[in-house]
Amino acid sequence: MDATSIKQRITQKLNNLDIAQLTLVDNLLTQLTAYLNPTQSTTETADPLASLRNSDFIGCIADDPDLAANSEEIAHQILSQTQDQAP
Repeated sequence: MDATSIKQRITQKLNNLDIAQLTLVDNLLTQLTAYLNPTQSTTETADPLASLRNSDFIGCIADDPDLAANSEEIAHQILSQTQDQAP
């Protein structure tokens, strides 16, 4: 049996599965891949946020490091400035 016919048979079998069975297959494939490629899963475990840090979204704004801690005070300052400037 050649690779093309094997892929066709797998596709036909997967088309007959419901969502729960497909989820199980996906989980099994993920775990099997992690088992067969231990260096990749070790890297991801060592730094699970690496993909986020390397994305364009993280770090897209620059502000005070304590922005979250002082967000309420900063919001009040901004609102008071806009109210002072209102005609």
